Amino acid sequence: MHLLQLRKNEAARIVDYLDKELASRLLTLGLLPETKVKYIRKAPFGGAHYIKFNGHAIALRENEALSIIVEKI
Repeated sequence: MHLLQLRKNEAARIVDYLDKELASRLLTLGLLPETKVKYIRKAPFGGAHYIKFNGHAIALRENEALSIIVEKI
């Protein structure tokens, strides 16, 4: 399943990435495989998706969030 299939405040663990080019950017942000992430919410008007991980909160574009494969925990 990908990150956007999580519900609000649901947690998961990163398994892999669909887009290897985006993966390098996400890895530099600290979104490593096995990292626990929590889906916070979607911004209004079709904006970014907010997640929390390792004490950080970031906003991801939809294509970035769709490229993250997760496993519910």
